[in-house]
Amino acid sequence: MATLKSAYVKLQKAHIPYDPIKIAVADDTITSELDSVTALQRLCSSSKSGDSIGVLINERWSVVQKLEAETRRRDSEIVVLKRELEGVRRENARMNRQIKSGEGNLASVDSNKELALATMTPSALVEVFKAAVTSVHEFAGLVFAASSRTIAEEKSSWNKRYSFEAHLWRTMTGRNKGVEEEEEEEEEFNNAAHFDRIMRCCDPIDALIQHPSSSFSRFCHRKYLAAVPSEMESAMFGNNNLEQRAFVSRGGHPRTWFYRAFATMARSAWALRVLMEKHHCSASAGWGVVVFYARRGSRYEEEVMESVNGVVPAFVGRHHGEEKIGVAFSVTPGLKIGGDTVVKCRVVLCHPEHREAQY
Repeated sequence: MATLKSAYVKLQKAHIPYDPIKIAVADDTITSELDSVTALQRLCSSSKSGDSIGVLINERWSVVQKLEAETRRRDSEIVVLKRELEGVRRENARMNRQIKSGEGNLASVDSNKELALATMTPSALVEVFKAAVTSVHEFAGLVFAASSRTIAEEKSSWNKRYSFEAHLWRTMTGRNKGVEEEEEEEEEFNNAAHFDRIMRCCDPIDALIQHPSSSFSRFCHRKYLAAVPSEMESAMFGNNNLEQRAFVSRGGHPRTWFYRAFATMARSAWALRVLMEKHHCSASAGWGVVVFYARRGSRYEEEVMESVNGVVPAFVGRHHGEEKIGVAFSVTPGLKIGGDTVVKCRVVLCHPEHREAQY
């Protein structure tokens, strides 16, 4: 009725001064509103009882309320995701700079890219290794923050955070030797120019789209499904939403903020793997490279280990060997070159009495 009244007022105003166009528009509006009122009157008169109209109104009002609640929830999610997206973009830019700084040591200025990979230096490999450590660490933090809002309040949340990071490292750099992986490695070793093209793309999603049949593309497909549990993905996106997972399993690479963050992390792990295998296949390198983990229950050794908490408890230095602090599990591996430890492995520590506890 308010719309009808408004249209009638506009019709009156259109006469002084006389404006045929405004009169026609107002007339059409009034006619439309009168048709709506007539239809509503016909509906009411044709109903057997007023209760049916009331039930219908209540049902529709309930739907409206649900939609409004869903809209408010989505608006809140959009604000959170925008904030997370900005953070991811900043981290992506920083990690890309780190990866490219490693590339600068890996590739010479000339066009012979394969020669540059074949003659890489230990310092270049260390830079790539450190970039991979940082990338995996930050992706683990992003996933944990996005999927563990309730877990974050638990007393053992820090333990789960580092457990997930350890899971990522084992998954992304694990060797499940098969024909497919051997073919991928052989492909990259014989095509250093292709490796360089993958690494030079600013956006890893662009690299995946431009090279859909590359080993990097297959690496992302396989590792995403293994590294990100379906339960965690459902917790992040809500309502058992596994559409992104299904899209990846079908061979796609979604342009979402989360998959872009994963692809950035995966590229650093993939590059490390390619370079490590390249070294192992090179008989003329002359320097041994070993990636190592600290075993569960082993004693803490400052020479090769670093506590994720940053502070080692006081009883680590007691004179009796059995009192020395132990390792609960390794979070990230360490790196040895030529027998010397150049990057310590990061570990979660536990009291000697709890060495055999399950984490």
